[in-house]
Amino acid sequence: MPLKLQEIELGDFDTMTDHANIYPPGDDLVAPPTPICWLVTTQPEARSRLEFHMTKQRERFLGDTSARYLKIIDEETGEIISMARWHWYPNGYSYTEGIHWETHNAVEGRPWPKGMNVELHNFVLTSRDSQRQQWQEEGKPCWILMHLVTRASQRGKGAASMLIQWGVDRARKDGVPAYLEAGALAIPLYAKHGFRQIGDPIRIDLRGHGVNADFLGAKMGLFPEVLVEGQAGEKAK
Repeated sequence: MPLKLQEIELGDFDTMTDHANIYPPGDDLVAPPTPICWLVTTQPEARSRLEFHMTKQRERFLGDTSARYLKIIDEETGEIISMARWHWYPNGYSYTEGIHWETHNAVEGRPWPKGMNVELHNFVLTSRDSQRQQWQEEGKPCWILMHLVTRASQRGKGAASMLIQWGVDRARKDGVPAYLEAGALAIPLYAKHGFRQIGDPIRIDLRGHGVNADFLGAKMGLFPEVLVEGQAGEKAK
């Protein structure tokens, strides 16, 4: 199956929302932590979740100048099977300036979507993102991968690696670190691209918000010295 990486266009958010009408519930491009905060089992539920999620993504696409939205398409079918959102911060990441994009705030006259545990969603993101300034170089330029998801039925075909490599190439070109938070299962994939774990693992206790589990992951970085070593290795081949 030939895959192609392209930049996302505004109309793609409608296309990705329509996945709820085409594929089984949950076989979509809704990224963590939303799936653990909003389970879906029917097409109407999946549609509602996608409409909410992609509306938020569209707003960020239009309003966040740091964001670079990418997609992977199956060239045989034209289907979007994976998407990512890399961010370029020439002056370093600022939690204070960036957190409003991540959390969901109440809007007067608009109820929360039925079925979504908004408090859990915001708790996970604020707990995770507020730590960035403690383990990333403050005030230094960097790339950050904040969003990557592949449709469940399309995983294992290399789409995620293509989206990760895009950011690795930009970091190498700019000579700056690249950062991300990886879910526990994805750590080996990012390690293959040169990312190293930084500090203690991420462990967020969700029990106070209705889920009997921990949110597990790792803080990971790809640093200029690693990139230089990689370039030297390529030249030696």
